[in-house]
Amino acid sequence: MAATVLLLLLTAAMSWAPAARGEMFTALVHMEGLLELEKELLSGLNEYIAAEKWRLQVLEAFSSRVQKATEAAGDDLSAHLFDPVNAFQLVNRYTNGWMKLHDTIYQDNSGELMSNISMQQYRFPTSDDYSGAITALWRLQDTYKLEPSTIASGKLGSTTSVPMSADDCYLIGREAYNNDQWARTRSWMLEALRKFDEEGAGSDLDLGEVYDHLAFAEFKLGNMKRATMYTRDLLQNDPTHKRALSNLAYFEKVQTDTPEQFVDAEPEDARQGDSEFEKYEALCREPKPIPSEDHRKLTCFYYTNKNNPRLILRPAKVEVAFPNPKVYILRDIISEPEMARLKELAGPKLRRATARSAVTGQFETVDYRISKSGWLSPEDDPLGYVTRIDQRIEDVTGLTMETAEQLQVVNYGIGGHYEPHYDFARRGEDAFSSLGSGNRVATVLFYMSDVELGGATVFPLVGARIPPTVGDAAFWWNLKKSGEGDYLTRHAGCPVLVGSKWVCNKWIHERGQEFRRPCGLSPDV
Repeated sequence: MAATVLLLLLTAAMSWAPAARGEMFTALVHMEGLLELEKELLSGLNEYIAAEKWRLQVLEAFSSRVQKATEAAGDDLSAHLFDPVNAFQLVNRYTNGWMKLHDTIYQDNSGELMSNISMQQYRFPTSDDYSGAITALWRLQDTYKLEPSTIASGKLGSTTSVPMSADDCYLIGREAYNNDQWARTRSWMLEALRKFDEEGAGSDLDLGEVYDHLAFAEFKLGNMKRATMYTRDLLQNDPTHKRALSNLAYFEKVQTDTPEQFVDAEPEDARQGDSEFEKYEALCREPKPIPSEDHRKLTCFYYTNKNNPRLILRPAKVEVAFPNPKVYILRDIISEPEMARLKELAGPKLRRATARSAVTGQFETVDYRISKSGWLSPEDDPLGYVTRIDQRIEDVTGLTMETAEQLQVVNYGIGGHYEPHYDFARRGEDAFSSLGSGNRVATVLFYMSDVELGGATVFPLVGARIPPTVGDAAFWWNLKKSGEGDYLTRHAGCPVLVGSKWVCNKWIHERGQEFRRPCGLSPDV
């Protein structure tokens, strides 16, 4: 813009000059006009220089930020992304950094860089990725009772993380504001202010914007006193702010007409209570003690399943992790090479994970399941790893794999989770009629990575909690012997706080199990 003004002024100067050159100095009055014009030109030139300096400062600041992030990442890029703050900031740098460089460096020596950005833009995270990354941070904040300052500090686990800036916190607060989440808006805007004080003159945060969002959030939360305070702070920063002037007049009127609204009200936490979701989040944070009378039921043993030849030399190591419903842990049931092979095969197949609709029976993408999954059949693996794993499941469980679903390999994303659900179809729901193999009688869940923080499998109705341990698998019966669903098996995958969670599950169906798991006569067994 400054360059455009400068060019316009130069054009005006040339058009204003008299046709006969060499006569202007003969009249000082004419020279006075030149001086006025030169002042305008100088002002335009200084604006252009200032704009260029600012442009370079922005680029240097962003370069320094990216440099710090890449240095923090080191050589182990996967481990760096285990930390959700690192993952968010990576998405944020693309969305609010690399993409916006287009406006900053569209001229001068920017051709090669801009060409590269344009060619690689198809690989950039989308706006949906950006919103999703922020939503993931909110989920972690809620589930693990984290303050914005804890998340912004970047000190969540052992992975090195670059702390968030004041502007990062503001952007998260603004996203909350755009989604009418007022308490969250307030907490992140306050963190933005705290970060601003830390950064000092080096911050490019617009304080007026922060106070504006804070004031409106407090107003929506019913905190009229604080709304007034932040509005006055905004006016101190910008005395001519029209909306702030209007809002202040309204708040003062409310103070006069209904003074009872002028209190420091705290909004009720809608998540509090004894709901299933609250129990689920509590289990994600810490295990619930198993009653002492049940301790004798928690056993461990070697298992050969009636001397199965493949289990005699290497029996399965089985642990009863919970008594009712019985949840078994199969220790060291899958090897490192096998896990590596499954990840390798599934990589190109990974797509947004789905969940079955109870109404239509169709599989759909849902917000309560955030992960990507890929399905593997024996035909996908000429080396035979998938066949070998299927055979091992059949050996240990005694159930046929002929009617089981394919292996599903899953990798969870930023704050990835799967909220409480059943694996089986309940009464009145479509029992996987498209598969023609009946309901899901049992679940085998392989853990193919350790997770530093979060990511446990929990059963909220009974208080069971299984932390992921690489190489182990969890097994439970979804159906009782009568064919009735075991409603105590309602379970969930807790959000991954720090780390990358890889799992592989096998859903085993009823058809073909008639003589392997005979029906019971009681609906409760």
